[in-house]
Amino acid sequence: MCVSPSRAMLALVAVLPVARALSAPTITSLKEQLAQKPAGAALAAEFALRKEGKGSPHRASRTRVFDDGAETRVTLYRDSAAWCPYCQKLWMMLEEKEINYAVELINMRSYGDKPASFTAKVRGGILPALELDGTMYTESLDIMAMLDDAFADGRRALLPDRESPEWERTRALLRLERSLFSAWCAYVFGGGFGSKRNFEAAMRKVDAALGDQPGPWFSDFSDGPSLVDLQYVSHVERIAASVPYWRGDVVRGSGAYPNVDRWFEAFEARPSYAASRSDWYTHVNDIPPQYGPGVPSNTPDQKAYAAALDGGDAAWRLPLPPLAASDAPSDALQPGWEAFEADAATEAAYHVIDNLDAVAAFAARAKAAPGGWAPAARTARLADPLATPAEGAVRDAVQDALLVVAQVLLADCDVAAADVASGPRGARRWRPRRRAQCAAYLRERVGVPRDVRARRPARRATLNWVSDAAERA
Repeated sequence: MCVSPSRAMLALVAVLPVARALSAPTITSLKEQLAQKPAGAALAAEFALRKEGKGSPHRASRTRVFDDGAETRVTLYRDSAAWCPYCQKLWMMLEEKEINYAVELINMRSYGDKPASFTAKVRGGILPALELDGTMYTESLDIMAMLDDAFADGRRALLPDRESPEWERTRALLRLERSLFSAWCAYVFGGGFGSKRNFEAAMRKVDAALGDQPGPWFSDFSDGPSLVDLQYVSHVERIAASVPYWRGDVVRGSGAYPNVDRWFEAFEARPSYAASRSDWYTHVNDIPPQYGPGVPSNTPDQKAYAAALDGGDAAWRLPLPPLAASDAPSDALQPGWEAFEADAATEAAYHVIDNLDAVAAFAARAKAAPGGWAPAARTARLADPLATPAEGAVRDAVQDALLVVAQVLLADCDVAAADVASGPRGARRWRPRRRAQCAAYLRERVGVPRDVRARRPARRATLNWVSDAAERA
């Protein structure tokens, strides 16, 4: 499940002293503050464009129109959470080729049941699926090759001519991608003898293949990423997150693979990747249901990286240092977040305000009404497909806290903006432990930056601020 606000600020919903309470601002006053900020007005205009299928790509868009004079022949069926690696590369291709398309969201199997209307069309409910002119297709690589041929009318080609030497190189690079995938699986999910050596050898081959080209991409026949780059990026992104977490070896930014580093930097300048990339915390929680549990190496480095990514570092406190000067482990662990920092807090506030009722209801699932959800149905650790939200005082208290979240966000994470008042809150006052449960439930299920572009230390540091305030009370 992806919910819009960043983990940074959902932390404010956490433990609050019983004798003290946050006095929530009104939704009207927050909307006025948001509209007065240039970034807030720009976001409103951007989302208005997205409703028309225009503007920059975003996981919330349900249709994309690049050519007003062309019909929309394509429907992409992708996962609801925008996490599936195979959906990601196909989604990016549609953007890179500028093909008009509509979107239908379908649960990944680990996160809930698939609708019968989809399984009737696609045997086994496989994702991604794509419908072109009424015909259904599956298998992401096959679909991408088919689309490159079907939409070759003056658009940028993502595959070379089949008769050219570059075609044979493309086939060899696609085989290398499968070798890298196998080596990664053996290293992270198997952890057996020799798996580290094999993984690093595969990474060196990938780095060398990138180094053979004058530009950042695997091939130079196309002005931008080719189909080969798209085939690699979704799993190399997950490799960069999972290898430090479970094995203690840094892939990106270590200097061992400079061409891979350059390749990532080039991707981060592409809107298609900015809209679809995920944060490393999400990856290490969403990888196990799909690929199996990682095997920790239990080295000092591995333990330190895992603790940092899980939010255990004591340095995550407000106020945050400037990003360039920060040496927080998560900054070092996830290079490239600098590109997403501009107005990130305002963007998070926009989503909190715009989705207040839905976000409050989602958080209140942590304290469901009698009956709750069925734990046996949860096939992924952070997925609760049968959860039902609590109502009444619980929902009201969570909603009030989310209003304060937005208040602090609009002040660029200045906690002095939170209005702390003494006295009871009547029906809306409830035990701090329950508030903490709702905060933790929501915090651990937010997907970023596909929703917002805030960095992880800000999200976690705000949680620590609230917890510290509770301890001092």
